[in-house]
Amino acid sequence: MIENYNDLYTTLESAIEEYSKEEGAVEVAFKKNENGTCTVTNKENGNHFVFMFAQFGDEYKVGFAFYVPDQYGGVKEPEWIEDIFNHEFDQRFVLTLITEHLTSQTQQESDW
Repeated sequence: MIENYNDLYTTLESAIEEYSKEEGAVEVAFKKNENGTCTVTNKENGNHFVFMFAQFGDEYKVGFAFYVPDQYGGVKEPEWIEDIFNHEFDQRFVLTLITEHLTSQTQQESDW
């Protein structure tokens, strides 16, 4: 269960380490940002997640936004934003985000 930012960082880093052991895994980078958020980036296609930990009243949640760069590598807005209760956010959930979103090829090839 995620109870603070250090728990969030540890869960993400352990999931990335576990993913890196899979056959065909691409390079995924983890970065802590100055504002406490953190970023998990697919170094091959530029897709990335930004994660944050937040308290809403008596509830704790992990929020995350998924970004896909355009053909020039720029990113203006997230493709989608979501949050999940802290007790539901674990290594298995992160592995699902990595394999189903971060490493998928969502960019279309340019015809010109």
